[in-house]
Amino acid sequence: MQQEEIQIGDVVWLKSGSPAMVVDGFHQTSKNFYRCFWFNEEANAVSEYFNQLSLTTTKTELQLVIKDKPKEQ
Repeated sequence: MQQEEIQIGDVVWLKSGSPAMVVDGFHQTSKNFYRCFWFNEEANAVSEYFNQLSLTTTKTELQLVIKDKPKEQ
């Protein structure tokens, strides 16, 4: 699997779906972890480190599929 080129300042999303985040830096001991910032629902800035393999520069939307539960007889 080829890793995407991600640079500081890029807008990224988690491959599983997330708000838009901005890459701000790398983890001190592992260049495979990026520090990302985004704003939560209360408009507060939040940051966290994410593995490069979990990030994409292509916007993804998390879709939740709920299936009807079979009725018991």
